[in-house]
Formats: sequence, C-alpha cells, structure tokens
Amino acid sequence: HINYMLIIHSGDCSKRRMVYQWFFIIKFMCLLCFVAGQNSSNTQPLDYRYACLDQTSVPPSTTYQTNLDDLISSLSSDSATSNGFGNGTSGIDENMVYGLYLCRGDVNTSLCHSCVQNSSILLKQHCPNTASAILWYPFCLLRYSNQNFFGNLTLTPRIPMFDATQNFTSAGEFDSDARVLMNGLIQMGSEEPLMFGTHMFNINGTQRRYGWVQCSRDITTEECRTCLSNMLEDVENCCEEKKVWRVFSPSCIVMYETQPFFLNGTSEPTPQQGMSLILSFMTFRFQLILILLYHSSRAKLL
Repeated sequence: HINYMLIIHSGDCSKRRMVYQWFFIIKFMCLLCFVAGQNSSNTQPLDYRYACLDQTSVPPSTTYQTNLDDLISSLSSDSATSNGFGNGTSGIDENMVYGLYLCRGDVNTSLCHSCVQNSSILLKQHCPNTASAILWYPFCLLRYSNQNFFGNLTLTPRIPMFDATQNFTSAGEFDSDARVLMNGLIQMGSEEPLMFGTHMFNINGTQRRYGWVQCSRDITTEECRTCLSNMLEDVENCCEEKKVWRVFSPSCIVMYETQPFFLNGTSEPTPQQGMSLILSFMTFRFQLILILLYHSSRAKLL
C-alpha cells in the first residue's frame, strides 16, 4: 500500500477539508488499482473485508444467480441517485434474492455509486456460487442473501480490523477517555436521521483521535445503539491497545482513527461538542439507573 503524508502549514478550514477529500479520493483510486491486480487468495486485504456466509456444497441454481445479477445491477443503479441507502429483492419463492447497500454518511452519490459497483465485482470474485455474502468496502457495505434479513438486527459475523503498523496507545486510553467519548458518540449517532455520527476527540488533552459510528437504516434507533455498543465491547478483545481500529458487522460499523477521514464537508467538531458527547452518555446512563431503581423498589414492595 502507498502511504501519504500531508503537512498543512496554513489555510482555512475549507482548504483543509478539500485536501482531506482529495487525499481519500487518491487513496480510493489506488485501492482500485490494487484490487484489480489481486489473485484469488485466502488472505483478506487490509482495505476491505468480506464474508461468504453460505458454504453449502450445493451451489445456487442458475435462476438464483440470474436474479442475483439483476438485483446487484438494480442496487448499483439506485446508489447513483439515492441518499446512500437502498434495499430490494429479485425473483420469487426459493429463488428470491434479498440485497442491501449502505454508503458512508458523508460521501456523495458519485463515490457511493462507484463503491457499490466495485463491491459487487469483489463479491463475485471472492464468493462465487454463494447464496449469501457481505462485503465491507472503505466507503460502503454490500450484502445479499436468500433469506429475508431486512429490519433484522444482525451482529454476526463481526470482523475486527486494526493497523498493526501503528504504535500501541498510552496505557488506559481506551478504558478512560476513549470509551466514554465513543459511548457518547454512539448515543448521538444512533439518533441521527442517517444513523451515523463522527467526532474528533482530545485524548489526555494532547492527542487527537477520530471516531465514526454508523448503522444500517433498516433497523431501529434502539437496535442501532445495541449494535454499536456490542461492537465497542469487542474492542477489548481485539484492538484495545491499538491507535487505529475498526469493527464491522452486517448492521453497524465502529471506527477509531488517528487521522481525520471526514468527507463531503463534514467538519471536525468543536471541543464544546466533545463535552456534549460526554453529557449525552452520562444522561443516558443516569436514565438507566433511575429505571433500575424504580423496578427494584417495586419488586421490594411486592
């Protein structure tokens, strides 16, 4: 992979956002070149993850494959004009295919469309003759199945990814500031119309970290919060001491980075907004405590 380093000495926020956006577009194009040269390997690349969920020895019927191709084509076309999310079906009875795509909440329709197109190519490459599969790409998620999963909270498979080249975090970073701030981001992001949230954190008052949460828009706000909280719990097992990590599941994604990755005019939040994240999380915890105390008192009276 090619690593880029940008040093910005001066300039306003709009110029800085433009540089960051060009940085991600360049990296995305390099990724496409990298993927095009890949052969069929059991080792998954760093920049995307996939899961072939139907490993039966009997491949799907020709009719199912045709319906799958039609559905993928329809979803790809829809992504060129949508607000970053779409689902649909193709076929009938045992040959019906259910499909869904979800683009990052800060990308434009052009990048969303390109991501869905390339995700479909990769799924065919990595999961041929499978009735159910999912792929997480840098800017989108693409999923299909022979079972109706629309509106279902799906926590598995969950796939962690971290940057092994990054140094370890300072001791206790995730247990203190990062956990509280990410939990606050989960509370706020799950209630947004697009079900995603981003934020810049100051860790220990000196180090910047960038958080990202997003849910599939076919689940409820409460299910979104449950999904993201479950992904955050997985960090303790896979990535607690890493500076850069991501945890993917079919229904939600959590990311934690050392570099800004916001696109399409999404600005870095202010320190005051960081305090609002903490207050949001603490308010949510306080409400839970009140509910538990209420039920406990009722149980004693009974």
